[in-house]
Amino acid sequence: MQHLAPMPAVEGKGLVAELQRAAICPACRGHFKDPVTLDCDHSYCRACITRHWEEAAVAGKGPRVLSCPQCKKVFERKNLRTNVKLAVEVKITQHLNAKTAEAPFAPKPRRRRGGWVGIPKEKEGITEVCRC
Repeated sequence: MQHLAPMPAVEGKGLVAELQRAAICPACRGHFKDPVTLDCDHSYCRACITRHWEEAAVAGKGPRVLSCPQCKKVFERKNLRTNVKLAVEVKITQHLNAKTAEAPFAPKPRRRRGGWVGIPKEKEGITEVCRC
């Protein structure tokens, strides 16, 4: 049976970091793929929770036991609800991750007495930093 490991660290404490943490499946620790929610309101990839239940049945726990890997709540029947909202959040997170990866972080210009500092300007093909 698969054991849950700690979630991967997501840097930051803002809304983007919170969204990134929410888009991670606790079983496979990757972005949710076809997310489903159990009756206890924990969510997993459909394939992850199905695999967990199949592994539990093979491990010889008698009749097939359907339980949540996180809270251990036992269910009488298989009831996987597709979590469309979570699927949308995962897509947004993946889009944000792609945008962050392609846009390098540049220092922001700062205003000091006498003008702006840190704004590059071209001079005869050479980039200089403006010290106006």
